[in-house]
Amino acid sequence: MKRTKEEFSVGGEVSAGYGSPSWCRGQLLGRGGFGSVFIAKLKEPCWRFPSIMAVKSENAASASSSLMKEELVLQALRGCPNVVQSFGSDITTDCSGDSIYNVFLEFASGGSLFDFIKKTGSGTGLPEVIVRDCTRSILIGLKQVHDHGFVHCDIKPHNVLLVPTVDGYIPKVADFGLAKMHNVRDGSGVRGTHLFFSPEMVVFGIQEAPSDIWALGCTVLMMLTGKPPWACTSKSELLSRIATETPTIPHHISIAAQNFLSCCFVRHSAKRLTATELSSHFFLLESDECKEVFIQESAEVSNQKYPGVKPQSRHHPSALPSFIPIPSSSSKEEKDIPAAVERTCYKQIHPLAIKGCQPPVTFTVCAN
Repeated sequence: MKRTKEEFSVGGEVSAGYGSPSWCRGQLLGRGGFGSVFIAKLKEPCWRFPSIMAVKSENAASASSSLMKEELVLQALRGCPNVVQSFGSDITTDCSGDSIYNVFLEFASGGSLFDFIKKTGSGTGLPEVIVRDCTRSILIGLKQVHDHGFVHCDIKPHNVLLVPTVDGYIPKVADFGLAKMHNVRDGSGVRGTHLFFSPEMVVFGIQEAPSDIWALGCTVLMMLTGKPPWACTSKSELLSRIATETPTIPHHISIAAQNFLSCCFVRHSAKRLTATELSSHFFLLESDECKEVFIQESAEVSNQKYPGVKPQSRHHPSALPSFIPIPSSSSKEEKDIPAAVERTCYKQIHPLAIKGCQPPVTFTVCAN
């Protein structure tokens, strides 16, 4: 009989793998459809592993088609700075003789982006400068995923984790349990969270890289408003609206943010911008005035949930700068254009998307 996820926290596990680190299972961090996640602490130092990690575990029999597949994706993405990193795997046997498959991951002590939105946004959304920082990091991670030939299939705030560095926290794309290879049909159909489904998923059953971009738009919208992209009472109503409508873009956010969301919500998937193209959008080239707020609030979340756990040293191989630097303006006025960029017609960058983009129809790209 399959063991309950709570039983994984029981001690007495013995590693069945050669060369695996000596570790003990700590508190439960969360449960999902593809395993339960715990804190893992090394009993003895090991240069290949940080002293504190997260470990995702599942019964070895049921993990063969889920957690093991996720680990293969993580191995392919190893070294990508905006993707949660895997340090390897292990199989343990408990006192009952059951085998448990474990994958060691970076410990995101800042919690998920969803946690951060709930705590900091107070139902009204995050400050736009913080949303810019988070969106940059997610886009970089998503570009890395797509460049390696994968489709994430479940981009949402719950699957973006805040990993500590010496400077603060960096948002990283996580949870690849539903990921698939680009342009590969495995017969399982579309997968993911209905609120973040794209029109082509609902209407045609197609889920490729552009579907991740639509889900990114829903995620950014949630950051800006503190609310889900759709307000529906039933699954059938939700899918019907996705098939025929576009999420409402609020008017109180900046024109840059409105235009960015418009680019994500182009209904024709072939005309939707890619992660690479969106990385040059002028919404992401603004100042970082509120970065300290993000760092402080993330630290508060971490200290409340995991007292005594400190950000990793920059000298640790997995430690990275808080955010990837992007050219920014020296002006404090939101509408000022940075000196390092030039005004370019949107049609020149992506001519197919012009019909699906709301005004204004120009955006800023790097001059070089």
